[in-house]
Amino acid sequence: MSSINETLYATLTINYKTSFNEIGCDYGGLTGKSVEDFGKGKPFITYLNVYQNQIITDYNFDYVEIRDRENQNKVRKGDLLFTLSSETPEEAGYSAVYMGDAKELYLNSFCFGIHIPESEMVYPPYMGYLTSTSYFRRKIIPYAQGSTRFNLHKPSLMSMKFSLPAKENQIKIFNTLQLIAKKISTEQEILSNFTQQRNYLLTKLFI
Repeated sequence: MSSINETLYATLTINYKTSFNEIGCDYGGLTGKSVEDFGKGKPFITYLNVYQNQIITDYNFDYVEIRDRENQNKVRKGDLLFTLSSETPEEAGYSAVYMGDAKELYLNSFCFGIHIPESEMVYPPYMGYLTSTSYFRRKIIPYAQGSTRFNLHKPSLMSMKFSLPAKENQIKIFNTLQLIAKKISTEQEILSNFTQQRNYLLTKLFI
């Protein structure tokens, strides 16, 4: 998937130079929580969910208690999510787009989100694939600050200029990669079923 994403991006004409400050607004993850607040309550997106995926849907959530009148930022469909902290600068600022339908969803405190409304220039779901390209990764690594633990400097990321293909091409790339991802998922499920069937038949041979 990553190599296909790289190839599709590299073959396109770049039409826009922009920054996250120009196309969206950022917000922070959960604040003021203790260990006792987790394991029950409302769903939130974990650090690992952002780190391991480019597209996040409504699964692999953890839960946190949100009290009445508590002021916490909610994740909306199409939001671009970033990890803030990592053990190496190369792993800082991993990102994913939330494409689920949860009405009340929160974000891990070691992450932040960017709400990007759809416009003539931007197709928000594509941003999860753009920010995983080597082109984009090279640009944000210098903003990872620290010595033993590295933290992404959010203001620098928000103002950093980057290149976007035309919106129609963003949509084409997103749809193409989604079809490939679904195909891979289907093949993996078939393989898993065959493996279970084989193991079952093998146990019957030795009865």
